[in-house]
Parts: sequence; structure tokens; C-alpha cells
Amino acid sequence: MSTTPISRRQIRTLVFQALYAREISGESYDEVFQKLLEETWQKVLLQKPNKGFELSDADFLKTLYYNSLTDRELYDDWIKTKAANWEIHRIAILDRLLMYMALYEILHFHDVPVKVSLNEYLEIAKEFSTPKSNHFINGILDNIQHQLKAEGKIEKRGRGLRTN
Repeated sequence: MSTTPISRRQIRTLVFQALYAREISGESYDEVFQKLLEETWQKVLLQKPNKGFELSDADFLKTLYYNSLTDRELYDDWIKTKAANWEIHRIAILDRLLMYMALYEILHFHDVPVKVSLNEYLEIAKEFSTPKSNHFINGILDNIQHQLKAEGKIEKRGRGLRTN
């Protein structure tokens, strides 16, 4: 087993790949977790704790995987309002999954700055989606996060973080 620490970017990427596999295969969350994430999760459990975060990396992985899609209908509504002239089903599933994950992270991981979350998912989009996807995703997520901030729905806390 490798002793090289697994970064949060790698965790996000693996969770993204697992969520995509789940969407395509129709298998349950637990089946996909067992097949694609269990080994990584075990490695992350053995890592030195990542200081400065509310959740351990292992908990971050599980929480992101199991919860990113719980509010997908709400996220779809937000995306539809910001994606003028686009029907939600016409937006590539890869792009939607990245936006769902980013929105979940922005709303629920209070110790991760919004800019960090956005940048992480834009980098993943560059690697896995179409050449223009990161610009499309950035435009939609930026508009949504500005609206959420204005509505007081984003709460950030911790060293150097503000709620507004």
C-alpha cells in the first residue's frame, strides 16, 4: 500500500468518477463505493489527520460521495435559472455532476472557501469534460454562489473565512 498522502483534489476526482459510474451503471451507492472507493477510503483512514478542516479526509470522501446528489432537484432548478436557453437534460451529465458536487461543498463544508471549491471543480472539468465546459460551469456556479451569498445561504467559518 502506498504511503503517499491522498489530496483533497484526488478525493474530489475519485468521488466524481464514482458518481459518474453510479449514474451510468444504475448500481446502488454502496455497490459503487465498495467497487471504486473502499480501497481509497481505507488508505485515507490511515493518513495523518489533515489539520485545519472540520472533517477528516475519510469523512470528507464519504460525505461528498453519499450526499452530493441529495438535493439535485433543487440544484437543477438553480442551474436552469442561470443556464439561459439550456434544458437541464441537455447539459452533459459530467458537467451536472461537477456542479452538484461544487454546490454541495459550498453549502455544507463550512471550512472550505467558496473560491477553493469552485477552482477545484473547474480543474476537474478541464481534465474530464469538454474544452468549453469549465467556462460554462464557472459562469453558472459563479452566478449561483453570488445569489446564495446575497440570500445568506452560504456560511463559512474558521480561520480566515467569513460568512459574507
